[in-house]
Amino acid sequence: MQRPEAAVQADELLHAHTLWWGEAALLRLDGELDIATAPLVDQAVAAVLARQPEILCLDLAGLVFCDMTGLHALRRLSDRVHAAHTSLHLVGLHPRLRYTLARLRSLSPWTPPVLQN
Repeated sequence: MQRPEAAVQADELLHAHTLWWGEAALLRLDGELDIATAPLVDQAVAAVLARQPEILCLDLAGLVFCDMTGLHALRRLSDRVHAAHTSLHLVGLHPRLRYTLARLRSLSPWTPPVLQN
């Protein structure tokens, strides 16, 4: 059975790429982070944390959209990473997303002080 043209799969909207350097992982998210794609972030984080990295660098430069569900997914990611005693660093934060996180008073748990204005 062929799916309708309008139906889009979550993995077509968001791509999660992981690169490893020793005990450090870079998780890059490209695309849209919303209700359809948040489970993909949860899966990607679980896969990374299963290898017990010392550092997780989350690269959001490729994010083109993030709604409230996406913000909740980022909060879950932060909570899970910190519970695993892994250091989390956020890079590639778009100015609009940085502003939104700051307005929600959520910026500091995710970004090292050097990224905060």
